[in-house]
Amino acid sequence: MDDGPVNPTAVPEIAIRLLAPGEEAVVRELATYDGPGDPEALLADPRTLMLVAFDAERPVGFVLAHALPRRHGDPASLLVYEVDVAESHRRRGIASTLLARLGELARERGIPAGFVLTEPDNGAANALYRDAGGAREAVVVQWEFRYADD
Repeated sequence: MDDGPVNPTAVPEIAIRLLAPGEEAVVRELATYDGPGDPEALLADPRTLMLVAFDAERPVGFVLAHALPRRHGDPASLLVYEVDVAESHRRRGIASTLLARLGELARERGIPAGFVLTEPDNGAANALYRDAGGAREAVVVQWEFRYADD
């Protein structure tokens, strides 16, 4: 996950693009597991930001985030839900570049802050988020709810 600090010269062949409706095949190509996900609904939601890194035409990394409307304070907060880079393309600054572009999009959309959740012992992810300018907050308790029978 950690691919070091942003170094634009390290990824000259990589293009970053915000996916739009109609590009569901890219979402499917990036999937690392089978499941009932709905790429059409994902990309149709204007609050979803899915930035993908392409090496030529091949998707090699992505960041998926969701703008969460708020009822008080800031109008929205950005939840960084997933960041991943293909093993073959790690340590080239791709994840850092994706997060930097995500920050630009958040500012363009008037979203002043965001957050991401990760495990305390996930060294690579924690280093990535620290190097991207994140401030670590201790999360003491996380509650999960299941709304479907499995």
